[in-house]
Amino acid sequence: MEFGWDSRRGLNWKLSAWKNWDDPCPGDFSFGVEVEHDSFAEAYAHKGTTTYYRTGQWNGIVVSGAQDLTPNQLFDSHFFYIGNSLNYRYRKNNSVITIIVVNQTKSKCERLVWMEGDQSWWSYVYAPRDDSDKYGLCGANGNCVIGENVACQCLEGFKPKSRSNWELRDWSDGCIHKNPLNCQDGDKDDFGKLDGIKIPDNRNALFNDSMNPMECRIICLNDCSCVAYSNGDISGEGKGCRIWYGDLMDIRQISEGGQELYI
Repeated sequence: MEFGWDSRRGLNWKLSAWKNWDDPCPGDFSFGVEVEHDSFAEAYAHKGTTTYYRTGQWNGIVVSGAQDLTPNQLFDSHFFYIGNSLNYRYRKNNSVITIIVVNQTKSKCERLVWMEGDQSWWSYVYAPRDDSDKYGLCGANGNCVIGENVACQCLEGFKPKSRSNWELRDWSDGCIHKNPLNCQDGDKDDFGKLDGIKIPDNRNALFNDSMNPMECRIICLNDCSCVAYSNGDISGEGKGCRIWYGDLMDIRQISEGGQELYI
């Protein structure tokens, strides 16, 4: 099965939920691929026009924020660029019967596997899995860490935009820099590394597939509008560089499949 986007024809194939269990007309919950730049693609779930969930970027091996889509024996998934089109495709083990369900009632995208012995469908993976999967829970420049007493934390060097709202666990305003960035010669700011991260939304990012992370760092150190960077493709020895400008949206700490992010 595959779905995706064709820039030449202006087409975008996506999955839409039924309006309800006995009405197959499209509901307002959908799942599909969005392409913000020629080299960027992510899969998103929407409620109407509102972004509800984001898988994270394809990094050459997995999508960075989907912990359950790590390589397994049941199926594999890939993003493919073919001419003017980009497709998300999965291939399954021929011994397995599996389907993807986009559920309007649960607001979830779910992969089901048929269990022959029980004669029933088993939920293998689903998304969003928890509150941290909900798009932008911690606002701009916030990081969601499941298991902490307070799920949302400001990234290092940032502070809550509204301290009073933050203490009431309303994180929607996000975080802002504690101090203006210093990109002048001499004692200028440097980048710190975060590990195991679902890297930010691509909408405020640029991609260069000919640069390595060290070249990326040099460019960003001399540009105060650059707030973060990461490796673009982690397969093999790695290649490419993603550079973010403006606010960093929809970051979370994940146990598997995360990447390094320099902020």
